[in-house]
Amino acid sequence: MTTAKKYDLVIIGGGGGGLLLAILLGRKGIRVALLEQKTTITYPPRGEMIQPGGLKILDDVGLLKGLVALDPHQNRYVHFYQSAGNRICTIDYQRLLPPYNYSLILLPQIVQDLLFKEVATLPNVEIIWGAKFESVLREDSAVTGITCEHEGYKKEIHAPVVVGADGAASLFRSALSIPYHLHHYQDGYLTALLTRPKGFESARYYLGKRKILGLFPVSSQTLYLFYMVPKDQLGFLRAAPIAAFKQHLSSINPELEKPLSGLTRWEETAFMPCFRVRCSRWVSDGAVLMGDAAHAMNPHVAQGRNSAMEDAVTLADVLLDCFQKGNFSQKALAKYEAARRPTVAILQQLGDEMTFFWNSGIAPMIWARNQSFKALHTNPSLHDKTLKTIAGIDVMPMTLWDRISMLNLI
Repeated sequence: MTTAKKYDLVIIGGGGGGLLLAILLGRKGIRVALLEQKTTITYPPRGEMIQPGGLKILDDVGLLKGLVALDPHQNRYVHFYQSAGNRICTIDYQRLLPPYNYSLILLPQIVQDLLFKEVATLPNVEIIWGAKFESVLREDSAVTGITCEHEGYKKEIHAPVVVGADGAASLFRSALSIPYHLHHYQDGYLTALLTRPKGFESARYYLGKRKILGLFPVSSQTLYLFYMVPKDQLGFLRAAPIAAFKQHLSSINPELEKPLSGLTRWEETAFMPCFRVRCSRWVSDGAVLMGDAAHAMNPHVAQGRNSAMEDAVTLADVLLDCFQKGNFSQKALAKYEAARRPTVAILQQLGDEMTFFWNSGIAPMIWARNQSFKALHTNPSLHDKTLKTIAGIDVMPMTLWDRISMLNLI
C-alpha cells in the first residue's frame, strides 16, 4: 500500500541545519515536511561549539536568549598547551566586537531540543518521525518528491523542492547521482563527559607527538573530553583496562584525576570518526544538498553546526525567491551554492591544514605547528584573522605572507 501527500518543501534529516531551515521557512507560511529517520534521538557523550557567527544567527531567529538560559558554557578563551604542560597560545574571543565576542560550548541535545520545540510551534511544519528515505520522484529531469518507508508503509511525499540534510553518508545525495568524494580521516576522537573541576573556566587543547587532548566545559557541571585515536587503533585501546587510559590522561593534566574516577567502563565513552565531503555540485532541478551532506569538514575548524546554520539562512532566502517565481531549476537554486561554496572551501582547506600539522608525529611538522601557535600568540594581526575565520565572521584564506609569518621566517 502506498500513500501520497503534498507539501511545498521536503527536508530529509532533523539535524541543526534542516531544523533551522524548517523554522525559517515555516515562519513564512511554507508547508514543510521534515523527515527524521529515528523515532527517538539519543546522543553520544560529546560536546560541540557554536561560534560567534552561529550566535548571531540564533539571535536573529530569536533563539539565542533561550539557549543561553539552558546553562551552556560561554567560552572567552581557548588555551593551547604542549602535552608536557607548557602553554604556547591563547585564542582570545574578547578581541571580537560585542555582543558576539564569545563562543558557546554545550551538549548537542541542548540546542537540538530547543530547535525541535520551536518547530513544534509552527502548524505548517510536520515532523515525520521514523521515516526512512528510499528514492526520489522525478518528472522528466526534475525532482518532484521522494518515497520513504514509514510505519511499515511506502509513502510518496510530493513537493517542488527537496532538501537533503541527511549527513556525510547522505542517501539522498546518492539518489541524485551527484559525484562526490567522502574522505575518511585517519584519526578520530574518543569522547567522554566528566564532572567539571572547579576553576576550569576555558577550553583547552594539549598537543604532542601524534597526541591531542581536548577539554571543553559544556555546562556549569560538565566537562567534555576528547582524545585523538587513529581509527585502526581503537580496538587495541579498548582491549586494555580503562584504568591505564585514565592514568595516561591524568599524566597530561593532573586536574583530571578526580573527574576521571567517575569513568569506569569503556561503554561510557564513544568514538567520533572524522569525514570530509566534497561534491561536484550541491543542487539539481528541484533538489538541494546542505550541511554535511554537501560539505562535511574536519572538526578542528569547529564549524559543523555553524556552517549548516549558514546554509539554512542563505538557502531560505533563495528558496523564498524560488517560491515567489515558481522556479526550482538547478540554475535558480545555484544562487545558494554560489554564495556558500567559497566560504566552505576555505574552511575545508583550513581543516585539512590543521589536521596535517596538529595530528602529526613528524618532528618538522611538530616544529611548524608550535611555531604557528607562537605566532598566533604574539602577532595580533594573525590572531585576529584566524579567529574571525574560525568564528565565521570574516572567513578569509591564508596568504603566502601569512604562512611565512606563521613560521616566524621573517
